[in-house]
Amino acid sequence: MIRNLTKRLLTNNHSNINNINNINRFGSIKIRSFYSTINNTTSTTTENKNTIENDENNVINILKKRGFIHQMTASDIEMITMTSTNKTTTNDKNNNSNNNNNNNNNNNNNNRVSLYAGFDPTADSLHIGNLLTLMVMLHFKRHGHNPIALMGGATALIGDPSGKSTDRVMLTEEFIEGNLKHIRENITAVLGEDTLVVNNIEWNKSMDVITFLREVGSYFRVGSMIKKDFIQNRLSDSNENGISFTEFCYSLFQANDFAHLFLKHGCSIQIGGSDQWGNITAGCDLIKKKLKGNAQGITIPLLTNSAGKKLGKSEGNSIWLSPHRTSPYKFYQYWIQVSDEDVERLLKLFTLLPLEEISRLVEKHNENPHLRLGQKTIAEHVTRLIHGQKGVEEALNTTELLFGESSKLLTPNASTTKVGDFDIGYLLSRVNFIELDRSKFVDNQTETILNLFSQVSDTSKSKVKQLLQSKSIYLNNIPVTSNSQFIQSSDLIANDFIYLKSGKKIYYLIKFT
Repeated sequence: MIRNLTKRLLTNNHSNINNINNINRFGSIKIRSFYSTINNTTSTTTENKNTIENDENNVINILKKRGFIHQMTASDIEMITMTSTNKTTTNDKNNNSNNNNNNNNNNNNNNRVSLYAGFDPTADSLHIGNLLTLMVMLHFKRHGHNPIALMGGATALIGDPSGKSTDRVMLTEEFIEGNLKHIRENITAVLGEDTLVVNNIEWNKSMDVITFLREVGSYFRVGSMIKKDFIQNRLSDSNENGISFTEFCYSLFQANDFAHLFLKHGCSIQIGGSDQWGNITAGCDLIKKKLKGNAQGITIPLLTNSAGKKLGKSEGNSIWLSPHRTSPYKFYQYWIQVSDEDVERLLKLFTLLPLEEISRLVEKHNENPHLRLGQKTIAEHVTRLIHGQKGVEEALNTTELLFGESSKLLTPNASTTKVGDFDIGYLLSRVNFIELDRSKFVDNQTETILNLFSQVSDTSKSKVKQLLQSKSIYLNNIPVTSNSQFIQSSDLIANDFIYLKSGKKIYYLIKFT
């Protein structure tokens, strides 16, 4: 550092050398003037560093404040500098002037970076865990960066061993191909139609084994690969199945994807879940060794609730982003049911509300938590993000039909067959319902409502009789008064449904087919 500063002093202050006031009796620049320049330069550098590090508009700072970041492959200041979209300083311009002006020297476009995350099409929909990754990409996009969504048409054929104790089931090409359309729809619903979406089958399908081993495998050492946590977990004494060679090589394919995107699109950051750390660092290493480039990675924490349980499941079933897997109503209701302790964290992660507004909202929520203001805000914002305003309206109208004033329409003789712009039959078909044989239960005097309620509620008949005697069981919001009462065709709502209820919260929607 001293050597560089001396060189700059002698170059930039040539005229001062001839000034007798700046020359001591040994013929050198006065030491006081020299160190004054050093102190001024150091002060400016420190000031610039503090300015960058405290930049509240930087995407890294925002992600950290919202709780998105688990690990990064570089320091905070390095990542903040890398993603800073502020105008570069004179020193930055001078430092960058020696770089090659191509896409691989990543941040020449005013530090607007390209980043990517991968989504393996192992199902015909993404889920809430994937949504967390999409939210990180959305924040980057809102700050002027370029997110790239990679669909793993090739890697899904191999199977990611991360977080798994046994080999994944081998999927067929036809199955994966059928899933890709839905995955793309999930991605563009959040990030927009203008987002670059690629499929890694495009550059992997024509790569032969020899090319893969020479162009990718030669840059990795087995000893280092075995030390990866996800490999160690599969090689432990407690795991009798070990790991297949196929899954052992998975991280090499993912690393090659990163290198491909780096080379073709100038992609310099990979985003992934905390279980992807080993795969991400493998990509960073390959880019450094093979392409002499600089790439970084960011991992996201596992999505858990305040009790430490993994979020994204309801009654053991995943909450999906595609409406054919999880309807807007079910999706909305999932968020309505989250605990008060999780409200603030989920508002930060799954909405784009400013942090100051979230603080005020949480304070207001805590004053009357039974009103579930926080949960309703989360549910409405996330449902709109995934399903649009129509999805929000469908969810709210279904909620109103089942639990609000519109529940009086749950009768065959209702004055209207619509709630808002939606047919009642359509709304009911989007709710969790029990499907039963019409011929067995409808217009069959031997199959009473007592028997039916006992079956669907898994309640003893003696208990059901007590509920009947106290008029606590309702058929289409009308109390059941007789042990011998049975379902008639005239009881069916929208030709197919009945609504059995006990108390305020226990209900069963039954569809007869």
